Amino acid sequence: MAQKSTRSPFDIPLFNQKQWNIALMVLAFMLCVRVGVDYALYQNLPFEEPGEIEALVISQYQKHKNAKPYWVLKLSSNTHTLYTTSKEDLKNLQGRKIRLYGKINSQKDCSFLQYFRSCFFVGFSISTLPQRESTAPIKAYIASQHTKQSANEHTSQATNTNHAGLFSALFLATPLPKAWRDVSNTLGLAHIFAISGFHLGIISFVLLVLLTPPYRALQRRYFSYRNEAYDLGAIVLILLFGYLVILDFAPSFLRAFVMAAVGFALYLSGLKLVSFSLLGLCALLCAIAFPNVAFNRGFILSVAGVFYIFVILRYMLEPSHKPDSTAQNLHANPAQDSTNNTAANYGAWARILLRVLWLHVGVFLMIMPVVHVFFPYFSPWQLVSIPVSMAFVVLFPLAIVLHIFGVGGTLDPWLDMVLRLEIESVDIITPWWFLCAYLGASVWAMFSRAGYYALLLLATGFYGVCLWAYGTGEI
Repeated sequence: MAQKSTRSPFDIPLFNQKQWNIALMVLAFMLCVRVGVDYALYQNLPFEEPGEIEALVISQYQKHKNAKPYWVLKLSSNTHTLYTTSKEDLKNLQGRKIRLYGKINSQKDCSFLQYFRSCFFVGFSISTLPQRESTAPIKAYIASQHTKQSANEHTSQATNTNHAGLFSALFLATPLPKAWRDVSNTLGLAHIFAISGFHLGIISFVLLVLLTPPYRALQRRYFSYRNEAYDLGAIVLILLFGYLVILDFAPSFLRAFVMAAVGFALYLSGLKLVSFSLLGLCALLCAIAFPNVAFNRGFILSVAGVFYIFVILRYMLEPSHKPDSTAQNLHANPAQDSTNNTAANYGAWARILLRVLWLHVGVFLMIMPVVHVFFPYFSPWQLVSIPVSMAFVVLFPLAIVLHIFGVGGTLDPWLDMVLRLEIESVDIITPWWFLCAYLGASVWAMFSRAGYYALLLLATGFYGVCLWAYGTGEI
């Protein structure tokens, strides 16, 4: 068993070395079994000889080649992603189950490793199936609240697909419309629009606020012996799991839920919560359950975001060893006690606000080199993401409440203003040599304050280079 800490019941390590060895062997065995199942599914794909597959249409968009339009369909089949195209005049199939007849040209075009990312399926014919997404009624309800004047008939209303798609993405993890995807890339708001641990935290807080009063009323009368934190935590996790099923196990939210579930189990056991070991264990569990998430950009950035939050919290929450002169002089002058207490309260709130602000600024800077591995867009306006992230704690529950009561369109005029913004950006890709140095500093920061400062220096330097490139137009 892990040795008990003398400092705090929540400082007990997750595993000792022997237990970690056993846990890793068990996880490796589980991963081999899961990969074996995926390999069997991969072998059953129609290579060279045509065959049928059933899939869910995740997104559908139009492209052009030689001035001729064609449709691109992003499909989910057995939790894996496939792409296909069609020159037919297709109706909107997003959210529909389809039967696709065709083939994958060869295993060279779709290797087993590529299968975990995405493969191209040459479709000969498409037929729709009667099944729809379970969230189709919810999407229709959201869309009904976002309308605009029809271009042909001034008296009629048409769905504002941009705004309907935005809230569908926020609530149901559907793909963002292109207009909002451009805004997300330019302003660095991907963590806002993609459901992740940020949203899970807000939803958990709102559920606790709503559930605590009735629970306490029942507890006082019927089960005063029960532990409130344990019971409400379990109820919230059950509700979050139901939401995860509705989202069809969206990768970033899956990581967040696994962390929440494992973290709750550690809380019950009195083990350390803010732990890099916890993050690594949760990432491994997600990869075992769904190996393709290891290649998902949203999942990778979600894990990276939590990692840098943990890095900042590690050094932000370190206890100070300086003597507390205020505590030593308490009651030295009774007439000043009230003034001292008031000043101490203001000082405590100021420290909390500064820490919250630094957490947002620090994560913004630290994750930027990782983000620019996948998304090249940079603009100084991305600093807007910091206050937007802080305000989103209020805006997200407000948007949910407005849509529940059927008045989600109230926010549309403000959203129109955002879409009308013309923000210039430059493309900057993180060099591999810098990424390797940065990841090395990230690992160093797990163990040393010097590594933490080195990480901050590199992150700030990278942001400075991005500003210089934006100002000069040079990369």
